[in-house]
Amino acid sequence: MSNLLKNTNAFADHCGLPARHIFDDLFTLLYSHICAGKKEYQHLYPAVSYDARKVQPLDGYRDADRDELMRLLVMLIAELDNAVPFEDVVTDKYGTLLQGDSGQFMTPTPLSNAVSEFLGSAREGGNKRAEPSCGTGALVMGDLRHTYAVGGKDAVSHVDYSINDLDQRLVRIATVQVMYHSIRHEAPLKRLVVHNADLIRNYDTSPPFFAATSWRGVLEII
Repeated sequence: MSNLLKNTNAFADHCGLPARHIFDDLFTLLYSHICAGKKEYQHLYPAVSYDARKVQPLDGYRDADRDELMRLLVMLIAELDNAVPFEDVVTDKYGTLLQGDSGQFMTPTPLSNAVSEFLGSAREGGNKRAEPSCGTGALVMGDLRHTYAVGGKDAVSHVDYSINDLDQRLVRIATVQVMYHSIRHEAPLKRLVVHNADLIRNYDTSPPFFAATSWRGVLEII
């Protein structure tokens, strides 16, 4: 078990909260940072939109516990920073915290990587892709990792991805995973559109949860 998970579980016991709740809140903080910091990566994504109502403040923590929450956030950021481009260092950790919640099951990282290599990179298999039940983004990250490994930043810049999940907590994590790696490694997708919708009842009518269009997408529209 990673130090991040050990510390998250210990902090959850201290706070009297489920460990998954703590992990979700770490990604709520990262998602808010991405939304608030649009100007910092505008050279990569000139067009970014999101539902401001979904950028949520954290509550339920005592003032004395917020320092520990920030320490966990720093540990999470360090793991993301130390990963290779689009390496999923989140899904397997998150999967250990689910404990059968709502029957959810995250795709193991080795399986997502194997599927991506079997399907081929985005350049080889087509540049428009979709993942209608993305979870924490395991298959999306595996696809982008393989695409980056095969064709580098140029291959990633042609990818137009639409992702969705009914669980807002999961779709937020998937969005952070893709955007964090994309920004850190300066490897923007052509477009990322994220939905938090019911595939059966309102997939076509629900406004995007988050959307980012890169310089390549903007240029091709003109």
